[in-house]
Amino acid sequence: MENYFSYEMIFVKAHAEAADSLTAKKYKVSGFPTFVVTDSKGNEIDRIVGYLPAEEFIQTVKDYKNGIGTLDDLLSKVEASPDREMYFDIADKYKYRGAPEDATKWFEKVIADGEPTDSLSGEASFSLADMILRKKEYDAAIEAFTAIKNNFKGTQFDETASIYIPYTIMKKGDTTNAIAGFELFIKEFPKSEDVEYATKKISELKGETVEGK
Repeated sequence: MENYFSYEMIFVKAHAEAADSLTAKKYKVSGFPTFVVTDSKGNEIDRIVGYLPAEEFIQTVKDYKNGIGTLDDLLSKVEASPDREMYFDIADKYKYRGAPEDATKWFEKVIADGEPTDSLSGEASFSLADMILRKKEYDAAIEAFTAIKNNFKGTQFDETASIYIPYTIMKKGDTTNAIAGFELFIKEFPKSEDVEYATKKISELKGETVEGK
């Protein structure tokens, strides 16, 4: 991997959360790590958000350099062969490029062209709710997560939305209702991996967390 970045392309590491925040703003980076592949003029070809195994990472970068799997590539392919999974991939790329209006259009197309409660619709619905949360529109986000909880009862989306509801209430600054929401989550999903997180947040919100622990 080191040889690849030494001879095939120039690799620049930017601490986007500190001194290089202008870089993050330029490319609308909203999550870390984010790897932006650009041309020689700094124009974005595409990006990788999150971690990938080394071989998969290098192959993805090579594909992007060759125009394979990029946003432009997907947009071209979907015109010839409409496909919901491709709609989702396009939406996801727009989301992480900081283009919420385009992302919303494609996520909504995923839902409109399939069953409203299938797994892909669930993922699209959750992405839409997450974008609302990222914009700090807390009341609208709570409403969106609540709709997911109601529409996907008994599924993983139900459980995930149920932890996001009190989390969003907490971000809104409503301590009392956030505590109640986390307590309700523990009652509804006692075997969830998120019970530990919910319990911790209840303690913090009640001021019971011991400093230094």
